[in-house]
Amino acid sequence: MANIKISDLVSSISQLGTAQSYTYYSGTTHLRIVEVTRPEGPIRIKRWNCQGEETLATEASISTNQLATVAAVFSRKPNHPIQFDKLFSGGGNSRSALETLLAHTPNFFICYPQRANPYTGKTDNGIKHIMWCPEESHPSGQIGTKDYNLVISEFEFGIDLGDVQIAQSMLGDEFDSIEAKKIHTQMQVALVKIGNAMNFHTWIAKNDHSIPVENRTLGSLEGVISTLDQVPILYDTESKRSASLIDCIWFSSDFRYIPAVIEIEHSTGVTSGMTRMLKFRQTIPSISMTYAIVASLDLRSKVISEANNNAFRELQARFMPYSTVRELYGLVQRYKLTNVVERTFIEPFMEKVVE
Repeated sequence: MANIKISDLVSSISQLGTAQSYTYYSGTTHLRIVEVTRPEGPIRIKRWNCQGEETLATEASISTNQLATVAAVFSRKPNHPIQFDKLFSGGGNSRSALETLLAHTPNFFICYPQRANPYTGKTDNGIKHIMWCPEESHPSGQIGTKDYNLVISEFEFGIDLGDVQIAQSMLGDEFDSIEAKKIHTQMQVALVKIGNAMNFHTWIAKNDHSIPVENRTLGSLEGVISTLDQVPILYDTESKRSASLIDCIWFSSDFRYIPAVIEIEHSTGVTSGMTRMLKFRQTIPSISMTYAIVASLDLRSKVISEANNNAFRELQARFMPYSTVRELYGLVQRYKLTNVVERTFIEPFMEKVVE
């Protein structure tokens, strides 16, 4: 199978040079490469509105983590349209700049595929995607476009994660925006319903129980347990205290097993999440369980680094990107899965990242 490395991406972008400016596909913004750090980035750029002057440009940086995400995703899906926004859980200036630079390199092409909504069967072709085509090329420095005649189906398209209502007062020290907290809560909702499909009880961090979701609260969703006092496997006060602030814990229907302990990280909290899981493990060391970090793909490198840190290696922590959680939730939602999926089903979707 074809494979593209971070260094390949950096090399191709570097060959665009710093002398020429490039225009976003939308035609609204110019950008220029300021500096490329070989072999794996970062890449410094400056950008300015097409109606303005370059002297008013602002600088930004395309990180190695972003490049790693692109390399990993496109290596798995050569010649397949990818909606770039979803790689980084939304938009962003550096995301748009990276997409633009890639489109100007020889093996990346912009396309508008027919997309099928898995819930309605309807198709549309109004959303821009980008493809990596290792066997085809266009001139460097020009944006390549390509037709894609197959219909693609993306489970993330049209998924309803419920009406999550986040107020500024709910953010605390961990979140820097309402959007970040909203994504965090949506992941908890999805994990609860995935857990229901496997006949699990789910514990949600106690400080999140009151968040309004679907005209009720997160803590009152079907499958969520209201108190850890009803969990006999947590046999002392210390284990309950350590578990209480973990984002998500799945318990078997008879409370005899803990299939997974999960922390959801939106930005820089990977270390704190690992620490919470480690403290919990130390309170019940004889009980076997899977530990996982759910995060956006651009945090994968950070998760791998922390999971392999000597302080956390004993967790054998796994990684599960937001996109995977959404896809699994899409299956649950589409087929109305409840109490019918074997608990081992989830294992292949949690990437083993400890060497």
